[in-house]
Amino acid sequence: MKKTPFYQWHLQNKGRMVDFAGWSLPLEYQSSLKEAKLVRSACGLFDVSHMGEIVIEGKAGFDFLQKLVSNDLSLAGKGQLQYNLFINPEGGIIDDGMIYRQDESFFCVVNAVNKDKVLAWLEKNKKDVEITDRSNETALISIQGPHSTGIAEKVFGLAVGTGLPRPYLQYMGFIEEKLGGKNVLISRSGYTGEDGYEIYIPWNDARYWWDKLIEAGRNFGLVPCGLGARDILRIEAGYPLYGHEIDDTTNPYEACLGWAVKLNKDFMGKTKILRTKQEGIKRKRVGFTMQERGLPRQNYSLYHQGKKIGSVSSGAYSPNLERFIGMAYVETDYSAEGTEIEVEIRDKFYKAKVSKFPFIRPKTARNVGRHNA
Repeated sequence: MKKTPFYQWHLQNKGRMVDFAGWSLPLEYQSSLKEAKLVRSACGLFDVSHMGEIVIEGKAGFDFLQKLVSNDLSLAGKGQLQYNLFINPEGGIIDDGMIYRQDESFFCVVNAVNKDKVLAWLEKNKKDVEITDRSNETALISIQGPHSTGIAEKVFGLAVGTGLPRPYLQYMGFIEEKLGGKNVLISRSGYTGEDGYEIYIPWNDARYWWDKLIEAGRNFGLVPCGLGARDILRIEAGYPLYGHEIDDTTNPYEACLGWAVKLNKDFMGKTKILRTKQEGIKRKRVGFTMQERGLPRQNYSLYHQGKKIGSVSSGAYSPNLERFIGMAYVETDYSAEGTEIEVEIRDKFYKAKVSKFPFIRPKTARNVGRHNA
């Protein structure tokens, strides 16, 4: 398995390591439930260096990407990032990710499991641009939670002589700096529904900044967090995960991602997506809350008055709500909030209700529907 620059640190701090998309990453340190609670009340530190980073350069970069993604890149100015969907000719989702608009290039952050697929798709459609895979030279640290700004100010403010966030570093904004002689890209973004920052750094400099964040975070209640807490937090925030809520066959409108589709421009798969919208979707992504104790897992069947109406895409116990929650695809007729459903768990049926997501909307949340996994 591939290892991030923080692999030895994870081992030394008793991280429970697992295989995730071919990477050895911590599932948890002490408890995923405790870590998820502390992110909402203080701050969590995540190693997400497994993510894929692809750079698009060239004067034709904008036109090239604009034709392959569903959102409108013209809405993101320089120094801003935008959630986007890479769409196939059938209107399905190749991957979702963030696109950072730099001065003369675009920095695309995609899911680790799909990095090679996205790269091949870009190369297949390549025209008058340079495409570079920077994944193996870029480390990524994420700090999330209400105390994340205090930590960012202390660590990065000392290096540049000013505080973060700067007035222009709003949510979904980013800066690129040379701090302490080391290149750093910092965006105000995340995958938890909380306020937070994602820090992109050269692979060889990664431990320097990780250690600085750990040291500074001691006075802010910072805790290292694993994949388990990350999954709980993204479900609480209502964020879809590739391979669970979205895949190559998913239409964005089914996934409640229509807000990331701009039909005022031309792009790959637009005709199929538009047709589905006009005809009406037959299934829809919804949230649901268990009314009885039972863990809803992916692919568990959902029923309404004895009729199968869909299946679970993700489920978890929420330590912040103190109940089991999940997301699912159901027939559109049964997608209204409050609809009573049942989840089949090991041949038994447990009561649940369709709910709105996000399940949790913290005071510091800046929900846009989804960040990348």
